[in-house]
Amino acid sequence: MKKALVATAILCALAPAAWGQSKAPVRIGVINPAKTLVGKQGIQGATIAADLINQGGGILGGRKIELVVYDTNFAPAEGVSAVQRLLTQDDVKIVTGEVSSSVALAVIPVVEAEGALFIATVPKHPDVTKSSYNGIFRLNSTTDMDSASFDAYLTKAVRPGKVAVLAENSDFGRLTIANIKKLFGNKVVYADTYGMQQNDFNAMVTNARASGADMVCIAGSNMEQYGNILRALSDLKFDGKRCIMPGILNSEGVRIAGAAAEGAFSADIYLPTLGNSANAAFVAAYKAKYGNVPEKIELLGFESVTIAAKAMDQAGTATDVKKIADAIRKTTWKTPRGTVHFDASGQAVSGGLIMIGVKNGALAPLGK
Repeated sequence: MKKALVATAILCALAPAAWGQSKAPVRIGVINPAKTLVGKQGIQGATIAADLINQGGGILGGRKIELVVYDTNFAPAEGVSAVQRLLTQDDVKIVTGEVSSSVALAVIPVVEAEGALFIATVPKHPDVTKSSYNGIFRLNSTTDMDSASFDAYLTKAVRPGKVAVLAENSDFGRLTIANIKKLFGNKVVYADTYGMQQNDFNAMVTNARASGADMVCIAGSNMEQYGNILRALSDLKFDGKRCIMPGILNSEGVRIAGAAAEGAFSADIYLPTLGNSANAAFVAAYKAKYGNVPEKIELLGFESVTIAAKAMDQAGTATDVKKIADAIRKTTWKTPRGTVHFDASGQAVSGGLIMIGVKNGALAPLGK
């Protein structure tokens, strides 16, 4: 009799732990151009967020986070297909990620139709958060937000005489060309777009150099591409200023460009040297897993999953999208870049841009 009572007591003591272990994980969808460096960085940042949340006991009483990742290949049609699978086949209510504004804009109607939630990480086109649907958010700054300080830097500090613009053929790239033309008027002597899968830039760069421009601005989210454009400019002995539009310049792009990146400049919302405890923990975890220091793309991937998971925990649900969206909006989030809150449209608001440049092969704040 005593043995039976002891066995029953042991089973009762173990039951909560067993129940916690048997709870189904909460799935979060991640879409990115996974075969590119920028896409991999976003996925790795998201993975660190899931790791840290799971190591801390998960959410909603012990449920782990499980990431379901799909490749969009920078293609709107593939992005739509990926999101449809996530929402209709993979038991996902929240989708995060993406680099391309064109892909993000294409998937938003699908997210809305399924009553889901989308946290766009990198896309910069202002229209991403202009949907009337309450379940759309964006973490990166927009081209409009960047212009507030970067345009002043270009016109007052750089002061080019003639400008050439080389931009990816996407909503972001075309908008950048329009904005540069508006800013500089007839000083823009050459503008052209390149395909998202293009790898030969010699003709375009030759034309830019022949235009007489003393500043070339590059607008492209794929670091393999802008790194090779910088190399082509160097090979053709272009000795003018090289402007990488805000939010794009990355140490991997610098590595691809090599010495051709020296002196190139840009601006961004994050540097891994920011001095706060959240950033120290993020950088340490990322270095431990991947062996290198994270940058802005990794940060945005990390933020997207962290905010999604904590919002579900605060809302007390993994399925009620309205409650989760309300939790995201009402909270000021402490992240590695500082504090982040979301405005009524779903746009993240944090500190301003940091002007950065390439010095001795590394990214550094300008003027330091």
